[in-house]
Amino acid sequence: MDEPSPFSSCSLLIAAGATALCCIFALWALRSNAEGVFRRPRRKKLCGCSCSCGVAGSTGGGDCDARGGDGDMAVRDNKVGTAERQAGGSMMEQLVPEITTHALSYLDYTSLCRLSMTNSAMRRAANDDGAWKALYHKDFTVEQDTVNPSNGWKAYYAATKAIVNVNAEFYNIIRERSLPAMSRFWLNADYVKCIHASGELFTGYSAVIDSWALLFNWGQGGGQGIDFQIRDVRARILGDVAWVTMNAYVDIDSGPFHVTNIYELHDGRWHMVHHHSSVMLH
Repeated sequence: MDEPSPFSSCSLLIAAGATALCCIFALWALRSNAEGVFRRPRRKKLCGCSCSCGVAGSTGGGDCDARGGDGDMAVRDNKVGTAERQAGGSMMEQLVPEITTHALSYLDYTSLCRLSMTNSAMRRAANDDGAWKALYHKDFTVEQDTVNPSNGWKAYYAATKAIVNVNAEFYNIIRERSLPAMSRFWLNADYVKCIHASGELFTGYSAVIDSWALLFNWGQGGGQGIDFQIRDVRARILGDVAWVTMNAYVDIDSGPFHVTNIYELHDGRWHMVHHHSSVMLH
């Protein structure tokens, strides 16, 4: 004989009815809160009245006060956005200038130029005259601390770097014994002068180039070493004239030399106009 079911039809109907009521109540709750918790209020256009609510078409003061939260929320959002932008600004702008200059002094020439291309704040910091003066002292010399470049230290650094590279090219030409390159390197003028380590003086473009031709031929014959080092390079630029002093260490018995090279800027290019080499006294 079959056992009776533990659930009667009456209890099943009661359970179904309760479930339906719960669903209806949930739907009603969602609908009543649709403008509150579950959906962000829509922004309304500012009205033309004298109230501060910003509700379109509102005429009564009480209605404005009741619905004025929307306008206040917009003002608060705007203030918060401004504060966030200020807080997220570049830390470089908030540093003391001396600290900024000291921090930038650890960068090299290339890094400082790249930094100036990131944003406006970094561009102002990277173009600071004090930063370029510190970089000049680090890369070149502190002897010109009292110099006041007319175009600023950034331009003076770039010009010094250019003339130092030109001076290095001069010694590469000597190492390669390239007479055509040496001919292009000197300014073709009658006032150029060259004093070699032997003490001989040559004046005028033709005489100077001929002296280098003799020197290169002598070097090829084994009379003079061509391997040398350049140290203690110091450059000074004044307008279209630059002079560079250095010490040259050559692998010959005569010992190291004091060297002075003078350049003039013509048509955007530096040309040598004077070279003087003399034996360094011990």
